[in-house]
Amino acid sequence: MKIKIRSFNEEGNLKFKKFVIEMKKEFKSKKTKNFKVPLHLIKDIKLTSEVKNSKEIDLKKKFINSYDYAVYINERISNIDLKKYRWDRGLFNWISAAYFTAFFPGIRSGSDEKNRYLSEEKGKWRRQLARTLWEIYHVYKEDSLCLLYKPTNNYSDELETISKSPIMFSSKGVVEAYSQLYFKKKSDTTGEQSYKRGEVGDFRDFIEELYQIELNLDIYRMSKDQILNKLNEKFSKKY
Repeated sequence: MKIKIRSFNEEGNLKFKKFVIEMKKEFKSKKTKNFKVPLHLIKDIKLTSEVKNSKEIDLKKKFINSYDYAVYINERISNIDLKKYRWDRGLFNWISAAYFTAFFPGIRSGSDEKNRYLSEEKGKWRRQLARTLWEIYHVYKEDSLCLLYKPTNNYSDELETISKSPIMFSSKGVVEAYSQLYFKKKSDTTGEQSYKRGEVGDFRDFIEELYQIELNLDIYRMSKDQILNKLNEKFSKKY
């Protein structure tokens, strides 16, 4: 089924919030195993509004990973007015609803899990999968594969770090350095993690090291090689 992208109004956002809460309850109670897209919400003209110049999306489309999703959505909204819609909760809540089964249930749970499907505050978009995955690709394009190679419902360590701190999402140099240290590309659209969590010089050590570098240098303007050259010896075996 194909449908043109729309945006929830405030009533639509509230209805979707109630839907998310109800689905979480059903998942926890194990009453439901097969979840569905809330078509009654995304097709309701009283709850949604037109997004000018948006394209149709295929509700049955399956994504091989987060990168595949982000590339697809980026192309589908490539002609809309991003000055108006880039921070629009209604648009990305609608997209989250349209591909609800791609994001829910998540691989990882947490106290803020609801925010992975639902954007309630403008400043907390980084926790919403539908919005964050697209934003990462929109900013870094092909370089973003190292952050988007996991399934669409995997709220990974990388995404959690991006949601809590801007430093991992701060510059092309940081993303390229991360890719060289911790990512192995398998194809133009797939790859795999090249480190084990907890080992010396792992991803979390990298983030801590970035903060140390930032104390004395403008890390936001540094290239990949400049960043790698400033890392301490625990990272030397990784590049």
